[in-house]
Amino acid sequence: MARAFRKRVKPRPLQKEDLVLRMLRGFIGDPRGKFKPNWSEPYVILELTLEGAAWLTDLDGNQLLEPTNEDQLKKYYV
Repeated sequence: MARAFRKRVKPRPLQKEDLVLRMLRGFIGDPRGKFKPNWSEPYVILELTLEGAAWLTDLDGNQLLEPTNEDQLKKYYV
């Protein structure tokens, strides 16, 4: 089963200074229900760690306080 899953997974290599979108997760109730946004504003990758985390900054240069796991990031194409 794992082999079949890995065969279909497309690699998404992220690099330093790429623009990415971060997945919005949380238990905060949103009145829009299923129409709420799933991804947040674009961020820039400052650094990638070997453990699979990424340090991000927003477009204004403000760095996030915690790293974000790479599986919660999606490349942002402009």
